[in-house]
Amino acid sequence: MSDAERRHLYLPARDRSFWKGEGDDLPLLYLAWGARDFHRQPIPASRHEGWVCVLIEEGAPTMTVRRQMVRMPAGTLTLIGPDCPFGWKGAASGHSKFRLWMWRSFAGTRAATDLRASYVSRQLPRHERQPFLQLHDLCRREVLRAPRPDPGYLEGCRILFETTITRELLDRDDRGGAGADVVVLARAWMRAHLDSREPIARLCDYLNLSQSTLYRLFAASEGVSPLACFHDARMARAQELLASSALSVKAVAHELGYAHSNDLSRAYARRFGMTPSMARAHARTLP
Repeated sequence: MSDAERRHLYLPARDRSFWKGEGDDLPLLYLAWGARDFHRQPIPASRHEGWVCVLIEEGAPTMTVRRQMVRMPAGTLTLIGPDCPFGWKGAASGHSKFRLWMWRSFAGTRAATDLRASYVSRQLPRHERQPFLQLHDLCRREVLRAPRPDPGYLEGCRILFETTITRELLDRDDRGGAGADVVVLARAWMRAHLDSREPIARLCDYLNLSQSTLYRLFAASEGVSPLACFHDARMARAQELLASSALSVKAVAHELGYAHSNDLSRAYARRFGMTPSMARAHARTLP
């Protein structure tokens, strides 16, 4: 049996950050984190007892898997089945930093059958890494508890981890991924909050994103800024209210969050080439 075919866990140097479980009642078998230099200390390919998931925080190590070399830049999240041999080697340019879990089993996902002898990988934008960093922190605090971690607590972490990785890695399709999901949520929020005076700041709070990330996602998905989308939605609603209700221009302006009716009139004129009053008068002359 070759080294890659046998199951073996190559532990790092004793002064590196890792934890290895003892006994068969813990759902988490192994946890590792921090800096590694895989160029100076490569890890041979081998299979493992459990499901390995690794998130690269810094650097760009190379994973050797199925006799291929796969570069893993920062932000890469990878799930590796227990029957898939893999190892690590590093770039000569410097160290890598990562978070790693090894779970005894994945009970409720298609990974339990589809990926036992394979792996799946995806590069996460910065804002999508946070749930995994938080989950790793929860696991790390528990495994370092004295005298030993609580199996029930770690099982709760495993369920949350499995649900999160299924959503973010295993059940993704070709419709644009999480970026498209964020834009859909953002558009729904806009339609429900057309009266907001600070829509982008409030939307970023709601989505827990920076403004630069939100603008980047909209540019990639919609080709315009989120503020332009908000104004489009607001003007469409203004046009609808003016055409189908008896509300005054002042009342429409108030409903849409404008401080003064003149602000609505100027925005409406820029968009449609006529003021709300002119548009309403024009609509009355139509047969």
